Amino acid sequence: MIKSFLLIFFAFALYGVIHSLLASRKAKEVAEIFMGQSGFRWYRLAYNVFSFISLLPVLALAVILPDSPIYEVPFPWDIPLLLLQLAGVVFSIAASVQTGLGTLSGITQLDKNYLAAEKDRLVTGGLYRYVRHPIYTGAILFLWTSPQLTWNGLALRAAFTLYFIIGGIVEEKKLVEEFGDEYRSYRMRTPMLIPWLKKSS
Repeated sequence: MIKSFLLIFFAFALYGVIHSLLASRKAKEVAEIFMGQSGFRWYRLAYNVFSFISLLPVLALAVILPDSPIYEVPFPWDIPLLLLQLAGVVFSIAASVQTGLGTLSGITQLDKNYLAAEKDRLVTGGLYRYVRHPIYTGAILFLWTSPQLTWNGLALRAAFTLYFIIGGIVEEKKLVEEFGDEYRSYRMRTPMLIPWLKKSS
């Protein structure tokens, strides 16, 4: 089980490194040079498609590698956990809608006028009043409230959670560059992932 756990974890780590590099400002600048503004409109959508496809082999490892259960909560005691999972899904979807599904998916960027638009507005209302990364918060809640857990599943959950934390930190550096003191002020008064928790940086 240890070999399976480590293989899944490090496979996801490799995925995370590639995913983060392609999302970096430098990668986008290089892509825009080679693709031009017209072609660069497709970058976000292509990035999302590639991210999804490249994640599939990592998820497949959790299925095909040797595994064993850690726990399974029986019915009806699993119902509260399933409700928490549902809450996590709803939380993430609501945050995605608030951020803008078109922008997140890359569809909005296909508009020829998108690149000439004014600087994006910093979203601090709605779910963003409670945490700075509500999409990640909902995803983490969903991952860790499953009524069943295996060692391979634990590896995936640990890797996803670490990636969300690191990804959030990296994303915030870009937001500080874009919004400056407006984002610094927001970060000072709003927890990163856990609502009502004292400020995290």
